[in-house]
This record gives sequence, structure tokens and C-alpha cells, in this order.
Amino acid sequence: MTNDGVAGARSRLGRLIDPNARAADVGDHLDITAEDRADRVRSRLDAMFRDRPELSAVMIRLDGRDVGIATAYRIRSTAGTAAEQPDFGTSDRASLPVLSQQFRVIRFVCRIGSCSGAAVRSYYDHRTVPVCTTAQHGRLELQR
Repeated sequence: MTNDGVAGARSRLGRLIDPNARAADVGDHLDITAEDRADRVRSRLDAMFRDRPELSAVMIRLDGRDVGIATAYRIRSTAGTAAEQPDFGTSDRASLPVLSQQFRVIRFVCRIGSCSGAAVRSYYDHRTVPVCTTAQHGRLELQR
């Protein structure tokens, strides 16, 4: 196993590894494969800590190489968040705290002044301009 494999496992299992754990506290080890997902590893570690209450820390190993130390506290506190914490705004479905500067609401109004027909869109395409609900009034005009 290369250093890249171990580094990849550390990244994938980042939330499970306790950076403050000491090697002296390790009571057992858990062998994983390069294909093991973080949630599956967390479940296996949780079962180890539940079945052996005296165990406080476990060394995670990939092909005989140490990846990191998982503690009982860390495993119990990461339930549901086993993977590495993503950076803000990277695929976490978060929205920015301000209005988007890329979009504006476009309002269309009926060209007949006494009509209240209107529509809004988030885009403008001359091929799909909305029409008034009163059929004989025709296409709505872009309000500027």
C-alpha cells in the first residue's frame, strides 16, 4: 500500500480519527480495505466499542499500515457524520447568506393599460414570451 492509499483513507475517514488520541491508549485494531466506506467503518467501530466497554481506542489499519486512531467518544459523537467535513459551499447544498447577483426576476405585463395581466420569469427567451390570460391581448411585454 502506498502513502497515497493511507492518505486517501485518512481523508475518507477524517471524522472517525481522533487527532488527540495517543498510541498508548490503543487496545485493538480494525483492518479495513480501500473500498470500505466511512459509514460502514463507523458502524464496525461502534460495534467493537459496544461489545467491549473496556476498549477506549482502536487503531484503524489499511493493508497493515496505520491510518489513525478512533476513540469510543469520537465514534459516538460522529453518528451520521462519518465522512470528512466538506469546505463551505462545496456540494453541501448550502446557500450563500446574500442574494444571488446572477439572477433577477423579469416581469412581463400586458400592453393594454387597463388589463392586469402579468407574469414573472427568471430568464428571457424571445421564443417563449408569456401571453396574456385575455386571449385577444396577445403576448406580454417586458417591463423595464
